[in-house]
Amino acid sequence: MTRRGFVRTAGAAAVAAAVTAAGATTASAAAAPPDPASWMAALPGATPLQALTVPGTHDTCATNPANGTEWSHCQNMGVPEQLSRGIRFLDVRGGAPVSSTPGDLGIYHSEWYQGITLDTVLDQCRTFLASSAGRGETILMRLKNEHGLTDAQFAAAFDGYLGAKGYRGLFRIGDKVPRLDEARGRIVLLTEFANTLGALDWPAGDNGVFANAWCSLQDRYQTSVHDKIAAVKTQCAAALAAPHDDRLLVNFTSLASCVEDGFLWPKTLADLVMPNIRGYLQGLADPSTRLGVVPMDFPERYEPIIGTLIARNFAG
Repeated sequence: MTRRGFVRTAGAAAVAAAVTAAGATTASAAAAPPDPASWMAALPGATPLQALTVPGTHDTCATNPANGTEWSHCQNMGVPEQLSRGIRFLDVRGGAPVSSTPGDLGIYHSEWYQGITLDTVLDQCRTFLASSAGRGETILMRLKNEHGLTDAQFAAAFDGYLGAKGYRGLFRIGDKVPRLDEARGRIVLLTEFANTLGALDWPAGDNGVFANAWCSLQDRYQTSVHDKIAAVKTQCAAALAAPHDDRLLVNFTSLASCVEDGFLWPKTLADLVMPNIRGYLQGLADPSTRLGVVPMDFPERYEPIIGTLIARNFAG
């Protein structure tokens, strides 16, 4: 079996286990769980994206501690493996060009270049979305101006991606959260830089809970482990209490170093947060209510959490 085949088989097994754990009662749900590589394709096209539970990654491209330190290391899987495992929200942070081509935006975590350009990330997404597995999928992408450029410089560089570089057709750019059938095969863009694109804007603010007309965001990343777990559960409770909210709910489980817990690495903090969140999600009484977008650090280390999140879209 190829590595890709093994990953797909393992991911499907995780989803199958998650469907059972989430309390799915129909024989068809138990017998035929969705393939994590193509789980959105099994959903009706009229489904609004904000009605889904979407697994995601925080600092999606921070995959190698050599590109910084363990302080900047948040993922083990690269973008292709994340997508094949069912991840559908990517947290992409661009910045100053690092190649000989001035228009090539680098990808950063804080000031640390992550050894990859936006071109490569978009090419990986395009390859997935054009594949037999990915044609019915969509990817939500937060694109942030992270390092070394003014917003005007960043926006001008990104305009080059949409124009001269030929990526405009890859994106679904609009000022409302779309339905699945409006976004299949494309990237839904959420921008965290000043621009005139008419795209969905990421809520303004840092290290807290924020909202705008399109998005309700929990991203308390500098707090104690105890308070972070409470913040994640509070945002989940808000989602459960308002299943028809038109906004996209985003609920980061990731945590940065803080004085309360002794300045620990992201992977160590994830070990303290994620098992608790995994158990909480598996124990929710109603497995079919949407929880929004859930970006995580190292999610594959806490399986079946990706499958548990995907399964919520099929348990009703």
